[in-house]
Amino acid sequence: MMTVQAWQHIYSNVEKEQSPRGRGGFQTLFYSPGLSEAEIEEMEGRLLYFASKVEPVKRLFFSTSTGKGAVAQIVPLSATDQYGRGGRYLAHSLVFSPEALAQFETDPFRVFRCFSFISSVAEALAQGDFKSGQMPMVSLALPATLAGELEAARAWPAPELKKLSLLALRAEAQAQAREAITFVGQPEQIEQALEAAFLTVPSANRFRCSFDSYFYRCNLVATYFWAIGLPEPPVSIKFAQVDGAGRRVEGSAASQAETAYERWATQMIEGRNLEKIVQERDKAFALGEWLDGRSYDLKLLNGASPDLIAEVFKASPASVQSSLQRQVSQKLPPDLAGRAAGHLFQKTSGAALYRQLRQGFELPELLEALYGNYRAKGFETPGKNELKALESLLQQADHKLLRLFLAYWQDERKELAEALKWSEEADYRHFSKTALELELVKQPLSLLVPGRGDAFLDLYLDGRVDHLVELAETLIKNGEIACLSRLAGYVSRLSRPELNRLNKLIKDEASVPREFRQAVAKAIAALPPEGGIKGTIKAIWRRFPRK
Repeated sequence: MMTVQAWQHIYSNVEKEQSPRGRGGFQTLFYSPGLSEAEIEEMEGRLLYFASKVEPVKRLFFSTSTGKGAVAQIVPLSATDQYGRGGRYLAHSLVFSPEALAQFETDPFRVFRCFSFISSVAEALAQGDFKSGQMPMVSLALPATLAGELEAARAWPAPELKKLSLLALRAEAQAQAREAITFVGQPEQIEQALEAAFLTVPSANRFRCSFDSYFYRCNLVATYFWAIGLPEPPVSIKFAQVDGAGRRVEGSAASQAETAYERWATQMIEGRNLEKIVQERDKAFALGEWLDGRSYDLKLLNGASPDLIAEVFKASPASVQSSLQRQVSQKLPPDLAGRAAGHLFQKTSGAALYRQLRQGFELPELLEALYGNYRAKGFETPGKNELKALESLLQQADHKLLRLFLAYWQDERKELAEALKWSEEADYRHFSKTALELELVKQPLSLLVPGRGDAFLDLYLDGRVDHLVELAETLIKNGEIACLSRLAGYVSRLSRPELNRLNKLIKDEASVPREFRQAVAKAIAALPPEGGIKGTIKAIWRRFPRK
């Protein structure tokens, strides 16, 4: 149990001799020092009660304009006044500071269960100071946890509980639109439905869910509440109506979660993991608000467990992607941020991604993510604006492979050849291997540049023997004539025209490796004579000595 302090306020209809101010009628009888006249006047405007057939005990929860929270109970008084008029009632309100509300998770139902409200004028007069009109603050002994909302929520079917929860989570927007939810049913059914609605609402937002459990003949325009209770359903549903008896929500209530926290909460409801909501809602809310780019409680965020982080991330991938996009956009231009963020989202686990989002991203890792996205897309040529953005980015931080691909996209013949010429061998091999495997370049031999003859042949000859003459010509052109020796074993597969072209190519090249020149000569000598069978007979005939 914990001790919570609250100011008290008593409002009722009394005879003038029962009034500390010496006047009869409805008035504030007593209040605790610390409540201002403006706050008292504001509270009096909400403490209304009109008798009906049922005359239930009325429960209220609302906030003052100064940020305090009021938990109030109104009971009808059976006795008439001195003129025989009925309609008398007594309201006893407990007013809490924001800090005190936080002590018991802003749970008004916990107060209703654990505190005995004053229910008669005699009792009020006994506890108040008649001379001063004051009443001391009260100390409440409240349990640290009670979770009455859990028991109330368990009775609701998941689809309806989801709708009820979304109404409660959007109380602020509904207040701005002056849209109130009507709760109908017996008094206990209305209170149980209200308590079930509080299940997913984080402590920090519960003050928005103001309610009046018995709003009979009251004016919503003058005194707005998020939820109002009525003994009978209205003729038509203006916004949303909660049937306390049938445990269902009717009207224009939203059924789809929109925020990260809403998605997590509704998934917990779908899985009937309601205990997890009670245990983790405040931390899950902080995590969800952080993901969605809104203000959040840092202490609660830091307290989120790896399991909870994984759950929230899994429940709301759209929020994770949006958070990534915002972070990455701080480092990369818009034309590139989407690519990098998309790759990070796909390739990084929830816990690791959370750490990265908290720590922020450095440019080198974003460049790597950008490269990973291009690779996954098969290095399709980006648009002009994206190429310009990439060129500008690479002037700030270098990424050698991205620079090679940028040159390939800009000009496959000139820019790429120049970039390959100055690249390191590992980068050259990586790029050329990718280009050959994906058939990116129209002319594969354009990848061969001075100083990279052996590296190119390691890749090109891996299963290839075509265009050997053109390959030899390109090697000679780029000063890689020594590499011709590696082609000697392929020469015998060439046709006569190809061998003739090759022979002519190396005829005047003195530095052609000996083994290659010999391989060409041997292949030519092994060719069948020209002219078919007749040519063969003539060739044989010439070998015989003539008399």
